[in-house]
Amino acid sequence: MQKLETSRQLQQRLTAVLDTVAREFTPLSVEQLTRKPAPDRWSIIECLQHLNLAERFYIRNIQHKVDALGLIQIEPTDQTLQSDVVGRLLRYVVDPQTKLKLPAPGIIRPRRVQDLNPTDVLAQFVELQALLHDLLHKAVYLDWNQTKLATLFGNWLKIRLGDALLMLVAHTERHLAQAMRVKTEMATFA
Repeated sequence: MQKLETSRQLQQRLTAVLDTVAREFTPLSVEQLTRKPAPDRWSIIECLQHLNLAERFYIRNIQHKVDALGLIQIEPTDQTLQSDVVGRLLRYVVDPQTKLKLPAPGIIRPRRVQDLNPTDVLAQFVELQALLHDLLHKAVYLDWNQTKLATLFGNWLKIRLGDALLMLVAHTERHLAQAMRVKTEMATFA
């Protein structure tokens, strides 16, 4: 994979995510957004809140790396992306095609659905995804193989920037698909 092409593809995928949310979830009522398909399963809004909690951490760290670039940048240099064991593992765990289900760590588990404001959660989700989309324009000036970010598991476990960006978009797509399944089930039982 090449950095510049990967950045372009990730931006396209994020645009598709934002379009899906606007088309599929924005028109829903609070009751529809907060309805749980089963007591032990997440509602649509809980899926989005989980993404807000998990991705805010990484996006903030990417923002710090981009801000440290300074103002003057010429042309971004392309590079072949390299992945390490940590990156491959984290990407595998969140990949939408992976059948593996792991419980979300407590720090990124959404609060009870009754404690969430769906309008705020949706707005935060759109804001974070739009920010990540914009950061991809600037992140191409960073070295995606050498620049590392702390993970949610602590500063001792780092992930390469390229792996982190791929992981974030895959994680978003995984839980967006989960939210779409909840919406489909609601239509089935309505």
